[in-house]
Amino acid sequence: MSDLSGKPDYRGPATLAFEAPPAEFDVEIDLRGHSQPIDGIFRWYGRVRPHEELQEFMEAAASSRKGLLSTDSGTASVTVGDVDFWGRYRLQGKGNPPYPLEPDDDPDDTPTAITPTAITPSAEDRALGRAAALLEPEFRASADTTEGYVELLGGTPAPSPTTASKAMNNRLVASIYEKLWRPAGIAMMGVGGLSMSAERAKAASDLRLTGDMTVLDVASGPGNFTRNLSEHLSGDGIAIGFDISGQMIRRAVRDNRGPHAAYMRGDAQSLPFADNTFDAVCCFAALYLIPNPLTVVDELVRVLRPGGRIAIMTSYGRETAPVRSVVGAASGRIGVRMFEKEQFTSIFEACGMTEIEQEVRGLAQFVSATNAS
Repeated sequence: MSDLSGKPDYRGPATLAFEAPPAEFDVEIDLRGHSQPIDGIFRWYGRVRPHEELQEFMEAAASSRKGLLSTDSGTASVTVGDVDFWGRYRLQGKGNPPYPLEPDDDPDDTPTAITPTAITPSAEDRALGRAAALLEPEFRASADTTEGYVELLGGTPAPSPTTASKAMNNRLVASIYEKLWRPAGIAMMGVGGLSMSAERAKAASDLRLTGDMTVLDVASGPGNFTRNLSEHLSGDGIAIGFDISGQMIRRAVRDNRGPHAAYMRGDAQSLPFADNTFDAVCCFAALYLIPNPLTVVDELVRVLRPGGRIAIMTSYGRETAPVRSVVGAASGRIGVRMFEKEQFTSIFEACGMTEIEQEVRGLAQFVSATNAS
């Protein structure tokens, strides 16, 4: 099973060599390349198929190793990084790759080599470029799109201070999130909660999505929600899924990229965008898991343009004392917050927002508003 979706640019044998300590391995690799939308540099990346001797060599290293990767078509410097779920080490390089940039004349030859996606950027890569262009210059200069999303944290793992946040950074949870985890969360919200399809329809309606709008979906998880929002856009419209979990973002890139959907990994407590950047912003089913949720809300309001729409879905603690006591005790143990009914309507009113609407469904509340300032 591979997370290099589609046919790679190169699949076949190679030699991987290191200088310190000296070592050389005959390996099987999969590589793909494209021009990074931010700086136009051709970057290639891929995986080494499971290799016992290489694994022993890499386990002795404290971090990634730099080496030389050779095929029959050429040699290039490469960085060998961490190992993925399937026992394959990650490869990254830039500039001329160690495989040909033109198709082989003989279609029966192996290994295969095809024209890289950089020569004709895909709709997904163009969407990623539009997303990257919205970053403030200092963030754009240090961002990396090698893996198909904008990495803003330099690969640093996300913090996991609570049981809930540990789950959001777990590979297994990322893989089952849409089919099992979110439905279970909806069920826990109690009688009257919306289905996932109804929730998505409400979000699109509350945000008034259309045309070439710019949309920010914070705490986007594996991207299903972002992808759905993007399907209401056209032209140069872009929905950006923004999450701090590497596992979630990689799953989003694997399953939910699109011509109007792209993903970024960063910290929503300090969004990398200028004031008044987006036509619509949202955060669904996440504020109750975030360590500093009100800081995130402040950031959402900051990057929303005048006349833009904001929509959130989060928890509601209820007024009834027995319910508040039971729910509060259970949620506190796993790191889930329960919010007051007026919590977010009051914030939006204080910001001078208009058209504030709230709908309570079981233990969930939906709040939307228009930025009038």
